[in-house]
Amino acid sequence: MINLTIDGRAIQAEPGKTILEVARENGIFIPYLCYHPALKPIGSCRICVVEVKPGPPRPLPACATYVAEGQEVVTASPRLTAIRQELMKLVLINHALECPICDKGGECELQELTHALGVPEVDLTAIPATSPPDYESLLVERHTDRCVTCGRCVRLCRDHVGAMAINFMQRGYFTELGSGLLPLDCEFCGSCIDICPVGALINKQFKYRARAWEVTKTEMVCPFCGGGCTYELHLKDGEIMRVYNGETALLCGRGRFGWPVLSSPERLRTPLVRVNGELKEATWEEALTAAAGGLKAVLEEAGPGALYGVGSPRATNEANYLFQKFFRAGLGTNNLDNPARLHYVKALSALGQVFGWPEVKEADGPHPKPPAYTSPFTVKEDTKGSGFTFVLGFLEELPRADAALILGADLTPELPPLGWGVNAARQKDDFKLVVANPRGTKFDRWATVSLRYKPGAERLVVAGLMKALLTAKPDLAPAVPAQGFEEFKESLKKFSLKEYASRAGVEVADLEAAAAILAQAQAPAILFGTELLSQDKGDMNALALADLFLLVGKPGTPGSALYPVADKANTRGVCELGVLPDRLPGLLPLDSPAAPAFWGDKKVAQQPGPTLLEVLDLLEQDAPEAPRALWALGGDLLRWLPNRSRTEKLLGKVKFMVVQDAFRTDTAKLADVVLPVAIHAEQEGSFISSTGRLGVLKAALTADGVLPDWQIICRLASALGVPMSYRNPAQIFAEFARQIPLYAGLAPKKAVGKTGIPAELKGTFVPFDLDISLPGRRPFTLIIGKVLQHSGSYTTHEPCGTLVVTPEGAVSLNPEDAAQLELKAGDKARVISSHGEVEAKVALDPLLPAGVAFLPEHFAQPAAQMLTLNSNLVRVSIQKA
Repeated sequence: MINLTIDGRAIQAEPGKTILEVARENGIFIPYLCYHPALKPIGSCRICVVEVKPGPPRPLPACATYVAEGQEVVTASPRLTAIRQELMKLVLINHALECPICDKGGECELQELTHALGVPEVDLTAIPATSPPDYESLLVERHTDRCVTCGRCVRLCRDHVGAMAINFMQRGYFTELGSGLLPLDCEFCGSCIDICPVGALINKQFKYRARAWEVTKTEMVCPFCGGGCTYELHLKDGEIMRVYNGETALLCGRGRFGWPVLSSPERLRTPLVRVNGELKEATWEEALTAAAGGLKAVLEEAGPGALYGVGSPRATNEANYLFQKFFRAGLGTNNLDNPARLHYVKALSALGQVFGWPEVKEADGPHPKPPAYTSPFTVKEDTKGSGFTFVLGFLEELPRADAALILGADLTPELPPLGWGVNAARQKDDFKLVVANPRGTKFDRWATVSLRYKPGAERLVVAGLMKALLTAKPDLAPAVPAQGFEEFKESLKKFSLKEYASRAGVEVADLEAAAAILAQAQAPAILFGTELLSQDKGDMNALALADLFLLVGKPGTPGSALYPVADKANTRGVCELGVLPDRLPGLLPLDSPAAPAFWGDKKVAQQPGPTLLEVLDLLEQDAPEAPRALWALGGDLLRWLPNRSRTEKLLGKVKFMVVQDAFRTDTAKLADVVLPVAIHAEQEGSFISSTGRLGVLKAALTADGVLPDWQIICRLASALGVPMSYRNPAQIFAEFARQIPLYAGLAPKKAVGKTGIPAELKGTFVPFDLDISLPGRRPFTLIIGKVLQHSGSYTTHEPCGTLVVTPEGAVSLNPEDAAQLELKAGDKARVISSHGEVEAKVALDPLLPAGVAFLPEHFAQPAAQMLTLNSNLVRVSIQKA
């Protein structure tokens, strides 16, 4: 520790901290304007100047001066006051006097500093600024005459978001904030709004709706993607005014602007019951009676195995836990699964093969009455963990990686916080980045090595990397004990390095350069997403990356980890809470000795149930074991399952269907009973983010005619003879947390596997399939994936704010391909596969290679899954509509 004095007060501080940071930690006021805790200090405003001894005679900026042994710091003196007041006058000299109508009024840092520093008047004059406000940009309104040129927005947009959409124009006195004299054309995350200390950047959704002092604030986890961001919800008179993140300012557009989906006119507010072939509005009592009656009839006729359950990555941990409890403890079956089967579960399966399934031994507890949403287990000296959970990455540690491989993922659309983590890591001079993707992404501009491979060739790229690693260093050994290494090396001899490169469509030199980066890294991170996992051999892709990490990873080193994308708010949670046909809560096996603790004297079935995709096969075969009833916790199966025409036909064979959803989706239209659910800030509960962070939802709004999933499950289960009675979600969390030692030490904002549990890791190299053939002979390879402004179909309902930016889906083409097809941007095109066809507007994307097209998965039209068979990659023809 470093010893210094600030204003005569003796203080101990950690090395590497600035005077301003230490002063803030100790409650000592130093004024500042350009500084923000989330940004690197630049010392441009100089308002934070302090007197330092020993040091130069001139005052130094506290934000950019590091503490040193024996320093004597003075933060307030007549000299400093005079300097700060003069600096403030220079800031105010041309500042628009619009406080009564400026949305920043009441939370404006310039207002607060003017009062705190006692600036009586501005006795200086200058040439007036003439830049007009920008009212044209979407979602963000800019007032350059209010800008204080602190540079916060520029640094955040450049260094953390990575969009580089705004910058300073001109220089000196005439410096102004700009985007090339054009309206903003950016990611529209709105992070610049929250980082701005004044009203130069304002939120159009919030404009003129409320003052800062009028709102009530509720902290909660974002319910959109799996990033696990927390923010403040600002409400007035029971309505949401805005979403705000003052801590880091970072949120994506769907998190910041997506909340109006709550008030969508497309929301279901009343239960629906099918009567004479049509869905009719009903009371809750009528709907629950109809649902219970229909399910009970099937159960009595065909037994418990006739009902199949589909959990939801949008539902809370508490709802998903009760859902699987009904099936296992109530019906004695494992007939349930969740939509993550199409992607994230493939990663879990592969990681389980290489690193083993997670297990924690000797956790202390369970202790009675822990705080709400806190594990009753604590970590003690002899607690040990094993399995793949302990090689999964923690978002807060990603910036500490010194190298990263991003494979088959466009990080910003798939999981923006992972992109921010990589951006934070690249601020280090020694950071190296390898980007491998069939199409160009934002991160290619910072890549040390870019690998543009053929669509679907991920496994050949990974095999080529390992071949290059072992060629350069034949004695390379894994960092953890591993079996099967020699046999695995033999499997790589199927092709030479040149053949791997040629088959993947990359250069040998690029593979060698990327391999050298991974070999030299002390904390390598590997990131991969749903575009890679959603392929028909997505499990093989994940297996290849698990093998690669076993070879080059440094488990236990902060930042060095595997980062698979769990795309929705609770994709990881729905899996960890046991909504799988072969895993109990905590990802325990069905025959786990701990299983009876979940259900008392109820014996858990040892036979795994069919997966969601296997259920479709059973229905197609008219198999005796095919389900006759389906209970789905939301999720539009027709929109997400591949081969939509087949799925719709097969769901038509189900005798009775109950759907819980917030919207009348295409799947809900097939149901016999539709039960409207609370979403977002209408409910309480918890989520597990993609990187394991526990987030808590708070019920800040009054639910209008809808019920939380967990209450519906309790009422319907009780009506079916499986009594369930809980006071609130916290009680449900307490129940399942008592049975999951893996969650030892877990609490809100902490992450699974990152609570101080020592890990004993070992692995097994597992060879993977190298066949990358894609069926069909059509000229284009279509990739179906995600776009930045949308999270599933959740954000495609009016009046969601992000629809302003991306109102519809379009098929993206390389400009040269489009020219050959005589298509221009905005034209309608027919996209045809062997399984169906859709019409979509054309967008031109020079980052797409020739012969590759892209279509977003989110929209009802064009319905991307009309084209697919069993993968998000499909051969298509494209022609003018």
